[in-house]
Amino acid sequence: MTYKAVAFDMDGTLLNNQREILPETVAVIEKVKQKGIKVILVTGRHHSVIYPYYHQLQLDTPAICCNGTYLYDFTKQVYFDARPLSKTQAKVLLGLVNQYKIHTLLYTDQFMTYELLDDHLEGLFKWVDSLPKSLQPEIKKVDSFIDVIDQSKEVFKFATSSHDIPALKAFSQAVEAQGEFECEWSWINRADVALKGNSKGNGLANWAKHEGIPLAQIVAFGDSYNDLSMLKEAGLGVAMGNADDAIKAQADRVIGDNNRPSIAEELTRLFL
Repeated sequence: MTYKAVAFDMDGTLLNNQREILPETVAVIEKVKQKGIKVILVTGRHHSVIYPYYHQLQLDTPAICCNGTYLYDFTKQVYFDARPLSKTQAKVLLGLVNQYKIHTLLYTDQFMTYELLDDHLEGLFKWVDSLPKSLQPEIKKVDSFIDVIDQSKEVFKFATSSHDIPALKAFSQAVEAQGEFECEWSWINRADVALKGNSKGNGLANWAKHEGIPLAQIVAFGDSYNDLSMLKEAGLGVAMGNADDAIKAQADRVIGDNNRPSIAEELTRLFL
């Protein structure tokens, strides 16, 4: 098979545990791009916290953001093909967040927002502070998510988390029982909630249609449960060695973990 594009999940896949792209990976991706292969980032992240890596890799493709909720063109600084939550749906989710006492970030068309700081956010802010000022995303503290919902043009996603795993699971079950929402687990204690039908797999299919590239000619790399739809849609689904066994079992190939140059080695084998 001749592959024309490579899609990367970010956290736990393209990024190591220090939120960095290994230099070996950067070098090989540049060689792959020079051969005319499209490189695309497919992530649960908001576009503002994708941009530093987009800039580092000098990409020209749109990013698939918030688990397929929208595509973002960094060149034009616009989002498109978006399937956001309605304000009513966002308020239903906020009610469930409060009921189950789950921490959340609210992703809008402009910002990531939060009411309360938690340990995950503290780690994110350390990464933000390590960036050059020109690349630092703005993550806004707000007094009221209700105000954010009312004042924002679009609400894309709730990024929920809790160290009380039973509470988070009960919350996710209550969310899915509504029948309107997609709950995608990005880690054992983190679940992203967006409009039903939004997934990385559907986002990748949408992007492929725009580009005129058959899904069979795309390689996808991932490590988590929210990557499964993408790994199945792609012509070749590659799971990282740090993925759970259930994810590895559904991938076409398994490579080394994200802290080693596993992706660079696989790209070299496939393309160079």
